[in-house]
Amino acid sequence: MKQSGKVTVFSESRFTPAPARVLITSVCRDVYADSRERHRPSVLTPDGFQDGFGEYSTHLPEEHKFYTRQPCYGLSYLEANVPGPTYLRYPHAQELERHLASGKYDVLGISAYTWSLPWAMETAERAKSLYGFREVWLGGYAVMTDDPSMNRYFDRLFWGYSESSLREAMGMPGLEIEEIRHPDLTTRAYFLGRESTVGHVIFRRGCPNRCTYCADPVFQPGGERNLSLRPVAEILDFYYDNGIRSIYISNQDTRLFDGTGSAIVEQMYRKGMKFGMLTSFPSLLAKGHEGIRMLHEKGLTFLLLGLESLNDMNLAKTQRRSRLKMMCDALRLLKDLKIIVTTTYMICFEDDTEELIREAKEKMIHELGVTVNLFNITMPLPATPMYWDYKKKGLVTDWNWTHWTGNHLVWRHPRISTEAAVELLAELRAEVNSPDHNPNVKAIWDSRARRLLQAV
Repeated sequence: MKQSGKVTVFSESRFTPAPARVLITSVCRDVYADSRERHRPSVLTPDGFQDGFGEYSTHLPEEHKFYTRQPCYGLSYLEANVPGPTYLRYPHAQELERHLASGKYDVLGISAYTWSLPWAMETAERAKSLYGFREVWLGGYAVMTDDPSMNRYFDRLFWGYSESSLREAMGMPGLEIEEIRHPDLTTRAYFLGRESTVGHVIFRRGCPNRCTYCADPVFQPGGERNLSLRPVAEILDFYYDNGIRSIYISNQDTRLFDGTGSAIVEQMYRKGMKFGMLTSFPSLLAKGHEGIRMLHEKGLTFLLLGLESLNDMNLAKTQRRSRLKMMCDALRLLKDLKIIVTTTYMICFEDDTEELIREAKEKMIHELGVTVNLFNITMPLPATPMYWDYKKKGLVTDWNWTHWTGNHLVWRHPRISTEAAVELLAELRAEVNSPDHNPNVKAIWDSRARRLLQAV
């Protein structure tokens, strides 16, 4: 089956560039560096990676911060499957400018998030007006933005996972989903006092769930089908041959109890690899508590789970499939099995109050046994059901796209001010993830310290 992907075409030129005449870039690592208003320094690192944890530990003391150094997933997949273009992954702005001015390219492709859309627009305008590019193409979550000036800056919008549609736009044959190659996604991490090198695996992109605030169901409706086992087996062999024994499965909602998922678990188990994964509580619990125990026996040591709220009303309104009792029961088992759990959590849902958020904070610290929580402020990402609902009601108050990061309240909350939301976010990030406040986190740090002393 041909890989799916939607292309919105604004230009009728039907221009088909030679692949070698196409320049594709992600956002610059020093984007907005000259603007205090736009600056977001913790996400993109000076050495050209994305720090998936950086902004969540900004309120912790230096000795307790955690970080990752992961490559750009999107451009890594494109480069592995679409030969010919020049790819710049988190370049310096000066490096991108040199390429724009080189005269070697006819088309600029930009991969951007919502918060980097202003930069993408400025870059597109400069590429055409100063350097004579014939077309500028846009991919990434930014394509979902209903800004009325999108067709002024961009000639085509590539929705979803676009290896096949990008090839076809350059006159190359498209790809069957079974032909997609898995790129090297080697990642360095520092987490709870331990440095490690982890091989990231994504065997199913997108998400089949329909949470009303989430971009994925709109960006790639239903998600993609699984990659074939061959490229996944090849990347596992590559990691193993390079001494990497820790794997992180970074699907949006990893499912390991059937078909491809269970086969990958067996491959990792035979190689003696330990693994972690990003998943939902319903998918983790698809085979009940016995399924969790089985995964633990096969090497599961780490989980990133979408907790999002401890209020069942919030979960139901946003079409989450999880409920509080289900999540708490699973977390108790995971703690007993000594599986490290990190969760994502959103504050300032429509029915939240400051008091309820602080009550949830105390429950996370003293009852749930979660090691690290990644907190964001609820944000109605463009094109999601939540966005259309809030926009229709006139609730969106901040149209500065650079603020759409999960660190600002960009809509009018009925009970929480924009200032209070930022203060709550800082409070939760500083306390829930700190060994000075969270006894579960302290126990892990103390255990690591004892092992270090014993090794001396």
